[in-house]
Amino acid sequence: MQTPGSQFLHERNPNLHSSQEVEGVVGYLRAGGESIPNEPSDKISAYLGFLANGDYVNDGILTGDQSSIDRQIDAHVIKTEDVPESYFELQRRIAREQGHGDINITREMREQMIEAAQADQRVGLSKWVEYLGGEDGGYPDWFKHYTFSSVTKIGGFDKEKGEFLKRSKGTTAPYPELNREALAYVYDVLNKSRVQGEKVDGGASDEQLQKLLKGANFGRLYAHAVLATAPTSPELLKDTHGSWTKFNQTNDPRTARRLSGSLQGHGTGWCTAGESTAKSQLSGGDFYVYYTRDEDGKDTVPRVAIRMQEGTVAEVRGINATQELEPELADIASEQLQDLPGGEEYIRRAEDMKRLTAIDKKITADRSAQLSKEEIRFLYEFDHEIQGFGYETDPRIAEIRAKRGELDYPELKVLAVEHLRESFEAAYTGYNAIAAELNKLRASRPHPKRLFGRRSVEHSLGEQIPILNREQVTKLYEQKLAEWRENGVLDYVAERIVTHGERHTPIARPNIVASTDELKELAHNFAKGQGWDEAYIYHALYDAYTTNEELAQLSGFHENGDPVEFSLIPNKFSDELGYKTAEEQRGILNTLKAQSPKLNRHISSVLDGLSLWFTLRAQGDRLKSGNVYDRTGIRHIDVPEKRVDGDDRVPGSAVGDVGGPGLSGSYARVGGDARVSVG
Repeated sequence: MQTPGSQFLHERNPNLHSSQEVEGVVGYLRAGGESIPNEPSDKISAYLGFLANGDYVNDGILTGDQSSIDRQIDAHVIKTEDVPESYFELQRRIAREQGHGDINITREMREQMIEAAQADQRVGLSKWVEYLGGEDGGYPDWFKHYTFSSVTKIGGFDKEKGEFLKRSKGTTAPYPELNREALAYVYDVLNKSRVQGEKVDGGASDEQLQKLLKGANFGRLYAHAVLATAPTSPELLKDTHGSWTKFNQTNDPRTARRLSGSLQGHGTGWCTAGESTAKSQLSGGDFYVYYTRDEDGKDTVPRVAIRMQEGTVAEVRGINATQELEPELADIASEQLQDLPGGEEYIRRAEDMKRLTAIDKKITADRSAQLSKEEIRFLYEFDHEIQGFGYETDPRIAEIRAKRGELDYPELKVLAVEHLRESFEAAYTGYNAIAAELNKLRASRPHPKRLFGRRSVEHSLGEQIPILNREQVTKLYEQKLAEWRENGVLDYVAERIVTHGERHTPIARPNIVASTDELKELAHNFAKGQGWDEAYIYHALYDAYTTNEELAQLSGFHENGDPVEFSLIPNKFSDELGYKTAEEQRGILNTLKAQSPKLNRHISSVLDGLSLWFTLRAQGDRLKSGNVYDRTGIRHIDVPEKRVDGDDRVPGSAVGDVGGPGLSGSYARVGGDARVSVG
């Protein structure tokens, strides 16, 4: 059965239905008993349905699958061998114009320049993929496919011509910036004219728009949309006086048209400026907009948006960079949120923005101003991550830290130790949870005694784990803190707060060997506590690890060690390892280990990762919003890769950004992020 948009994709690319990729999918489905007509649009519909069905394949753009997203992004990042010599000539010219003279670009400099270009492309494209694969835009599969395939073909924006340049395999420029409002505009006009067959009125530029719609070239349409969504005059934004307007939940297209129309032309960046998106969002809940005065003194300038979903606040957006809320409007947003269900979380965000603004003003007035202990705890996120209203972290956090690092370092060393002591209770709770869960599993599923190395029977596979009381674990933890102080680990932790914005979470786990079945069950049990029926498990990969030695690696087991293993896991991926293959990351890790062996740098085991989940939840972290994947994702490159499903893969563990945990796998020979633990 045809899906809306498949005919448009055929008209846009008459050869798509006969491509090897589409024909292969159609042939596979037909072989499985599905009846698919030979019409081009029907074949394209079947192809899109196949990609969007997680039972068949996890296409990252259509399903949000992280491993697929990583693979798709990497496929479109410029290859080292394709970087043209003209790129280095350009860097020489830039250096000369900046007063550095005629520089000689060494091999090491070339590698750094290439990595910088690749990183820029990867970051830019990832924003598109993550947005298209997420739920914010809510676009249909045909538009996601059309957009992504188009974005990968366009380069930088030529301001003089008002158009995007074409991309070749040697293009070093970053991918176009994601403008959510402009993208919503493109979807709106295309869906109406080319899919629904309706007339679209382009106003003063109607003739130009009709030509663009006929060609349906994404780059030209997107450029037109970017220019049409110019930001509001800075002078008007100085006035914060205004009023709230409530758009009631409805399926009436007239209300959606009224809402989207009130946002267009102001450069808010909100996808709600698209009529189709507004209609979709209003079908799920009420929508509030705070408008301030225009040139005529009327409240028509949109500044704050609150979207409800099923009666609860689902999103709050402002018009600053990445749709962050303007600090001057934090109180106005908080007052409105007080009366809305689910507004508590966003009120705290508003309070965070007020505190951050106060510190920013204090440092701007006097860079060396003394900050209180509470201000330092807040600024460096000891108690909770500072969350704003935008899609990305508020840039002021990094800017203030860069100014304050050396001044705050002495206090940070003290706070780091306090933080590790304060975190003990959660680590102990995580330890108990893991031990109790494993003992229940082992009691219900007796396992043949299998000794590992020289450890005693009580720590063999399948044996019950001794439950240690708080006093016993506290004593071991204090011993570990003393060891970390002597070995420079605590200084390292404090330094990373300043230089990388990292906070380390201490975890405690039983020093045992767990079977892969036990690891899976632990993940499933954690999922139930998250409100999920089960965790995602890459069974084929995890079942490939069978020997005692491999199970010990998955568990992080240390022969003749303490009954409890402690470790410090950072809340961010490690910049040092970069976005590289597993083999490259192992090499970098070995170099880091050799440079400072006392830090005991290592990759956390799968059992460590599971312990981290339980520990964070014990701290009160619901692990259901924010950058959860970035905080919990571990690429276990310390474990040898296995050949599964036609490629080499290493295990992975993470809680997804909507709270679903998983034991997955990533391609060993493809770049990926990883994190280095210490202790």
